Amino acid sequence: MSRLDKVLGLLAAFGVFLLSRPYQGVRHDGRLYVADALAKLDPAGVGKDLMFVHDGQFGFSLYTPMLAKLIAVLGLSGGAMAIVVVTLAAWFAALAVLIHKLLADRSPGLRWAALLFAVALPALYGPLDVIGFGEPYATPRALAEAAGFLGMASFLSGRRFLGLGLCVPGMLFHPIMGLCAAAAIGLAMCFEDRRWLWAGLAGIAVVTLAGLLHLPVAERIVTVMDPDWRAVVAARSPILFPSLWPIETWSRLTVQACTLAAGAFLLSGAPRRLALGALIAGLVGVAATVLLGDRLSLLLFLQVQAWRMLEPLAVLAAASLALLCAELPRRGPSGLLGLAFLGCAWMFREVGTLGISPAMVGLLFAVVGDRMRYSRPSLYATAAMGLLAVSALFYIGLRGVALTHALERLPPAWPFSQGYVWSSDLPGLAIVLVVGLWLARGWKAPAVPVRIAAAAAVGLLAAALWDDRSAYVRHRDEGTDAALVALTASKPGAVLWVSGDVEPWQLMGRPTWSSKEQSAGVVFSRPLAMVLAARATRLQAAGLVGKDWMRTQTVAAQRVPGPNAANVRAFCAASDAPAWIVRPLWNDEGPLAPALRARDWTPKAPYVLELTDASGSAWRTADRYAVIPCAGD
Repeated sequence: MSRLDKVLGLLAAFGVFLLSRPYQGVRHDGRLYVADALAKLDPAGVGKDLMFVHDGQFGFSLYTPMLAKLIAVLGLSGGAMAIVVVTLAAWFAALAVLIHKLLADRSPGLRWAALLFAVALPALYGPLDVIGFGEPYATPRALAEAAGFLGMASFLSGRRFLGLGLCVPGMLFHPIMGLCAAAAIGLAMCFEDRRWLWAGLAGIAVVTLAGLLHLPVAERIVTVMDPDWRAVVAARSPILFPSLWPIETWSRLTVQACTLAAGAFLLSGAPRRLALGALIAGLVGVAATVLLGDRLSLLLFLQVQAWRMLEPLAVLAAASLALLCAELPRRGPSGLLGLAFLGCAWMFREVGTLGISPAMVGLLFAVVGDRMRYSRPSLYATAAMGLLAVSALFYIGLRGVALTHALERLPPAWPFSQGYVWSSDLPGLAIVLVVGLWLARGWKAPAVPVRIAAAAAVGLLAAALWDDRSAYVRHRDEGTDAALVALTASKPGAVLWVSGDVEPWQLMGRPTWSSKEQSAGVVFSRPLAMVLAARATRLQAAGLVGKDWMRTQTVAAQRVPGPNAANVRAFCAASDAPAWIVRPLWNDEGPLAPALRARDWTPKAPYVLELTDASGSAWRTADRYAVIPCAGD
């Protein structure tokens, strides 16, 4: 492969990568890290937020000090976007190195296809569609993943200890995610020499003894989370408890595990050992979460969230699917049947249990391969391809209708969302089907002019569509709003922002009294969990929020009626009441009660949110906000 071919391939794959990870501003867990950076820049303002007063997680990462410096230089919007761009570039480059080493004995075309599959296929792993790999958020997870990729690539090059050492920088940014690749490498080393297995077991025994002796940090191994704390954590973060995971989580896990197992069967040497190491690490991580975290409520295992060991498994599974597309069709009807069933499993992995059986059957056929004899091989081969084709057409139709309906429902204030398009799976499915067919048929690469045009088209689309923020989010990401700050200057203190989360931190430079995002880290701090749970109960009793306030992962955002003046007065009479209550004035509702003495604030762009109520789910738009005085009134 010429240098031009490599450059064109990498540019096209990176363009697809950016399209599959549109930037939606300070969002998801990025809100936590940006808020911590703001707290470091303003200890007397955002730094007084309960989330940082009872900090149980940010002190273990070097990420937010780095982000704080970027924000100080580039501003909130520029700093957050800059760190996401750098993180994604580092992640993609590290993944490209890993796949090059993993498939070093395969053709350059197959290595490129594996890279494309890894960035185009759905990135979600674990429970409840919460976390994926290579995320476009201002979080340290992707940096830790990148360090892990380089560590695994070093292992494949024969430098085992360097590989483990490269995982350490990832741990400095995100201790939990940094352990994922290290676990995969460690288990791969055990396949090479069983003495490493005994050494690992001895290490576990030493750490367990340290816990029994109640040494710092290690004592959490034998510390049981009390029932009251656990109840709050389970409501807010059911991802920590496998007994609360929906069946779709287990279906996706089965599909990814079977795909990686089938890929490992086609690999040999160090790549096979690494694939098996990642597979076992992921399954052991889930088992540890089930037994030690969920069943026994041991604090450290709930906080470590060992199920995140699924991340290397998920990445390597996506890359392995390209390998299966290239090699299984050459292994007779069994190979084609294996590929067809695994392909169906990937398409229907999120539909109840429909992905589980096809994944297992596909793995069985992939392992059997050309060792099974058929009386009419062409009939079975045709049936396999027919099954895959019919399933693909049905899936494309199903997803296409859902995507069309979703885009039609978007409000005028946010007329298009690249994130909606990509989350439909349709673009990724189209790419995988086309490239998978190219691999299976063994076709030659298109002519150079065609590849140049394709790379340019993908690059232009990525440049035009990657920034997927709504106008409101762009405004929010700019930082403090002078008009809102002036409007609320008479009352210092925390702010309750209803139907929002980061606004007090970003738009006002103030602590938030209670928010959905503020409670994301309740597993790391019991005092924080108890305070926020009590506040959520008071907010619901006052009719200011719905059940989704503390059940963000299992209850859709709810629309609540306009605030009752008597309830608000009673709520604001508490000694710890917020200084202000800020609430959207939805365009389809009437004015608030005059007794609330609400002031108007108009953001630079309308706020839109999809809410559910008795009539169902619908987008609501608010051009204005009510700013209600609370504490002391």
